[in-house]
Amino acid sequence: MNRRHKVRVKPWMVLVGGFSLMKLMGAFVPPPQGKAVPVRCTPHLGARLVGHVVGSCIMVAPAYASDTSGLDFQQFVEEFAGKKDFFVALASATLSVAGTAVAVAQLDQAFKASPEGKIQQALAKAMEPFEPSRPHDEVIQRPVMEALRQRIASWQQHATIIGGRYQSGKSVATEEALRGARGVVRFTIRSADWTDRMCKHLGVDDEGLFKEVMRRAREKLKDFPDNLTKFPILLLEVPRTTTEGINLISSTAKDVATDKIGSAIHVIVSASSAAVALAFDAGGTERQVDIWVGDLTEEEAKEFLALHGHENKWEDFVDACGFRIGNLAKACENLKRLA
Repeated sequence: MNRRHKVRVKPWMVLVGGFSLMKLMGAFVPPPQGKAVPVRCTPHLGARLVGHVVGSCIMVAPAYASDTSGLDFQQFVEEFAGKKDFFVALASATLSVAGTAVAVAQLDQAFKASPEGKIQQALAKAMEPFEPSRPHDEVIQRPVMEALRQRIASWQQHATIIGGRYQSGKSVATEEALRGARGVVRFTIRSADWTDRMCKHLGVDDEGLFKEVMRRAREKLKDFPDNLTKFPILLLEVPRTTTEGINLISSTAKDVATDKIGSAIHVIVSASSAAVALAFDAGGTERQVDIWVGDLTEEEAKEFLALHGHENKWEDFVDACGFRIGNLAKACENLKRLA
């Protein structure tokens, strides 16, 4: 014959039951933009709520109750069902805690939507290590990459223009030079209103907030003495299809990379079209540094094709595609698809 035990409320039961009760009462909590629903706490509702609390405790830790605890549980509910004040207080406390959680969520949402919140979110994104599109072991190291790193590491003033013929590997060289660097904001220019689109991409409202993000990035970079650069970088990529907004690129680079030394931003322009790179003007050749990405050397072509398993056929590839790394890469990809 089983001996009957009474369920004793322990502190841990209050915690477990409280969370369970909050879950049950979730239906009465208004969403962040919804309307509050009045709740009338009756003895019957109170008994059900507390019953759910105690029942959850028994389910979570059955070792604390015997197989006849269900009878004690029913007796508990019946005994307290008439104590309205107790249930009103308990339900009010639960709704208060749940309401506080909703209020905190609303405040968090409001902060993220505020100018300061947007600045902090954009800053956090800019301070993440720069991640190139290609893995490090799939990229051959070229002298132009080291030249770019030295330019970035020693930068003090003026824009950097990266030019080269189509498929010469400008984007890959630039990305590899920036690998792991913090404080880089990258944007691809596709239209004349690219400054507005860039701000939207970064999550800020206007150019003023963008400059504030970059100013704070410069301060934040002081916490990373081993970073490639002490200055924030604005990497602007200009595809061959872009024909608008070129003059604005030049004036922007002159404005933030040359004229405003106290809050300077290193503007790096990677132009897919050699014509765009040659047409760029930040106020004269003395106000910009041009870095040209040429074709591969014979040794670089051999090394690149060896990465793709074609070291014994490198001459055939070069005869068919020339020494532009982009053309060689496409040929390797086509052969891989046909294999």
